Amino acid sequence: MTVQLISIQPPPIKGSTVRSNPLNPLAKDVRCHLQDAIQSAISDPAITSIILHGGKNFSAGADITEFSGSENLTTSKHVPSLQVVIDLIESSPKPIVAAVTGVALGGGCELALACHFRVAHSKAKMGLPEVKIGVIPGGDGTQRLPRLSKDVAWTLDVIMSGRMFGMAEAKSKKIVDGITDNFKDVLEVAQKWADYATIMKDMTFRMASNQEVFAEDDAAALASARAICEQSLRKIPPKDRGGEALHAVVKAVRASFESKTFKEGSDLETEIFFDLLLNSHQGRGLRHAFFAERKVDKGSKKLLGGPIAQAFLNPKAGPLVGVIGAGTMGSGIAISFLRSGCKVIIVDNSEKSLERGSNLISKILQSDVTKKRMSSSQAAHILKNNFSTTSDMKTGEFCNCLVVVEAVFENLKIKQSIFRQLDTVIRNPKALLLSNTSTLNIDSIASALSPQKRNFCAGMHFFSPAHVMKLVEIVISSDTSPETVAIVQMITSKKLRKVGVTVGNCEGFVGNRMVNSYSAEAAFVLTEGGGSVQDVDKALVNFGMAIGPLNMGDLAGTDIGYLIAKEKGLVRDPKTGSPGPNRKEGMRYSDLLDDLVVKLGRSGQKVMKGWYDYDPKVGRGRKPLPSKEVEDFIASYTNGDAPTTKYSKQEIVERLLFPLVNEGFKILEENIAQKPSDIDVIYVYGYGWPAYRGGPMYWIDNEVGLPYFLKRLNEMNHSFPGSTYYIPSALLKECVALGFGLQEYYDKGFHKKHTNNAKL
Repeated sequence: MTVQLISIQPPPIKGSTVRSNPLNPLAKDVRCHLQDAIQSAISDPAITSIILHGGKNFSAGADITEFSGSENLTTSKHVPSLQVVIDLIESSPKPIVAAVTGVALGGGCELALACHFRVAHSKAKMGLPEVKIGVIPGGDGTQRLPRLSKDVAWTLDVIMSGRMFGMAEAKSKKIVDGITDNFKDVLEVAQKWADYATIMKDMTFRMASNQEVFAEDDAAALASARAICEQSLRKIPPKDRGGEALHAVVKAVRASFESKTFKEGSDLETEIFFDLLLNSHQGRGLRHAFFAERKVDKGSKKLLGGPIAQAFLNPKAGPLVGVIGAGTMGSGIAISFLRSGCKVIIVDNSEKSLERGSNLISKILQSDVTKKRMSSSQAAHILKNNFSTTSDMKTGEFCNCLVVVEAVFENLKIKQSIFRQLDTVIRNPKALLLSNTSTLNIDSIASALSPQKRNFCAGMHFFSPAHVMKLVEIVISSDTSPETVAIVQMITSKKLRKVGVTVGNCEGFVGNRMVNSYSAEAAFVLTEGGGSVQDVDKALVNFGMAIGPLNMGDLAGTDIGYLIAKEKGLVRDPKTGSPGPNRKEGMRYSDLLDDLVVKLGRSGQKVMKGWYDYDPKVGRGRKPLPSKEVEDFIASYTNGDAPTTKYSKQEIVERLLFPLVNEGFKILEENIAQKPSDIDVIYVYGYGWPAYRGGPMYWIDNEVGLPYFLKRLNEMNHSFPGSTYYIPSALLKECVALGFGLQEYYDKGFHKKHTNNAKL
């Protein structure tokens, strides 16, 4: 018996310096190689069986850069489609064994499912995550997975969530036949299965396409499977609110047990796949968001040779990180570093705050244990050996920190005082001194440091809750060195497993600078009588936002916005009622939020009342409930000038989102953000923007259109003088004058003239 080993990765071209992709994407050259190698093995009489393997990884799936059109995915004269390769594998008269290592995802998983036997390393992962880019599996994954597992509910869960599943789970569902704990033994185990299969000879009974999900005459199983599909449909968003691909998954999986033949179900899957690929705006938005994240600047590896960077790159080092502030944000940042293997010291001058912070960290780590993200012994080790607190940064180990993240309240004087102390307390002259400020000028904070330390200062703006949210804005000051930026980028992406977007220094940076108008206009719509609190939030949730702006304000704390406005000198003097000293004449400003906090004490969900009421007995105190007090309070602001009809959902969406996007254009003009897609990443990962709409800059470019956007901004600017965020961006006007979309403008290189004013 002779077994032919076929690697998914083609052999290197002689003389080529191009390195192969360790994820083995199934690009054109790979598909051609697989077709040729498998056909050659089938036609060779000396070969009795075939093992398909990938090395470190089996295959992470299709090369989705080819998803720009069907011509890249269908069979041409010289290039087979993935479907052709899959059909060739399953129909092979000689047994083919998949040796699964690393990941087998998407098309890679479908390759494995088409093989007659599957063996795997115990730490391998499989999955069909296509819904995350707006399509469904296109290589019969919706047809083979339920046939092999005999479990419709499990199949729907796996495909609709896009999650990966481990090999113990795969074995229990009969997706894999054998597992080994030793990576080096995978091919040896595959060899044994190949020898076993050769003895059996006939592989037709092992072909998933020849199996049924359940017996054809099992009426009870059919009724149950249909009920499971209907139940799944009730749990997912409507098609027009991001649910297109999810609804399509249910339809395709349903075909696996309702179609008369495997081919009928396979043909339906193919039809749905290409319809979504070519016609779904949601799919295009999701794929844009997917690639936008991967285009975010990850920094230069050449700048990571120093001892600070190497300490964080060494998985066994456990570098020491200091976090200043034991509040919700500081505790969340500490958890993020603790989970990554770092040692953390939290500093706070309040013993009560330290106790609350420690309890919160312990509680969240225990939750990680409950959710099986770590073992109880790992959690205990972290709390005993890697975590400590102090009320005095001048004592103990804090002085040896390699990175310090300040996370106290947004008060410039307080932050400057802290950095002044850090300047003398931290021993390592190249330690990174970072601020979690969400709005304040990093240059002003860094000015408290001695000149030689300012190179190592930057902003590291986490989003709340910091241990959950994936986004970090990395803010560059005038003095921040390229090495510091590269290290923070590396720590964010490699160590913390978060998405770090590098931005320039200005008030609010990118995310909060843009969201300022969003929150302000929500209050104006209320005071104008254009809608209730619920109307405003529903309009934005219907658009696709995770939560509405007022609900978001309650979650963050309405007092945060008030205190920031107070710090800016905008709020009224509580004694005299006079506007703040920095509220210029003619400036459009609503006192509604300030009065909600000061006069009614409604600081948000944390005090059980903000824009909404909260009841600890309803939704564990997190469910927003309409407030009669707030409704009456808002009514006192309209002064009888309320419109005769409330604003439509589209009017509310445009009022809130158009100035937000306009500010994004201005941010690009000033080179605060490097490219439009960086802004999209910030909003998808930090502000609950629906990924199926791509991000605010993608949305305005592809769904709204720049000419209409400019027209409406001009109208709003005329209607609402005193709000600079309605003044159309010069960049926007230039794009419209040239007849270009925003991305087209960047693709053609017109943006490069703005780099003279570079903030990055």
